[in-house]
Amino acid sequence: MSVTNGPADSRGSSTAGVSTYSSVKGKTRNQILLTTDIVEVQKNSGQYVPCRALLDSASQSHFIKEICIKRLRLSRTQTHASIQGLSSVNTETYHSFSIHLMSRRTDWDTTLNCAILSHITGTTPSTKLDTITWKIPKDIKLANEQFHQPGSIDLLIEADLFYDMLRSGRRTRLGYYPVLQETFLGWTLSGRTPATTTQHDPQPTFLFREDNSLEHNLNHSREVELV
Repeated sequence: MSVTNGPADSRGSSTAGVSTYSSVKGKTRNQILLTTDIVEVQKNSGQYVPCRALLDSASQSHFIKEICIKRLRLSRTQTHASIQGLSSVNTETYHSFSIHLMSRRTDWDTTLNCAILSHITGTTPSTKLDTITWKIPKDIKLANEQFHQPGSIDLLIEADLFYDMLRSGRRTRLGYYPVLQETFLGWTLSGRTPATTTQHDPQPTFLFREDNSLEHNLNHSREVELV
């Protein structure tokens, strides 16, 4: 996927999506769980509302969904980005958006500048996961208690912040079980799971590479490639 930014445009963001899926032909394989969190995002009234975030260690930009912006009612900044996906599927965004978010589990908080998209990805995970055998410790606070339930993604958080949010705690279990990682947002789960998927099931994948940050490109051009 490639993203090329140019001058601001007065039009709104396009309705095309930017989901990218991959499938591998052959035998059944274990489903991979992506890292999702519930964060509190500030509205124009000063109140905070919960949003479901996807932590993406391969992205160099933050993204927020259009419907989430309407809930927050904050002002936008005009900036244009043309995004090209697989099979020459294109989408564009014409605005960015500054948000303040905070953790539900710690006193950690930050401000992000996000590109606005009508759609980030499909439901994550794609199907409900049976976690009965996972034996998740009861002495930890999860960043997303409903991580195993399919749900929409409001916000995608880039790699730079992803690694800043990691803490020292980490727990693993033998077998096909996801890794428990401590973060400032709470404990997250990600990685291989006991659940299996077939070659016909779509698996979302993300990899964004950019030359410059979104903030820098409010007045400059940039190109972002997704390999």
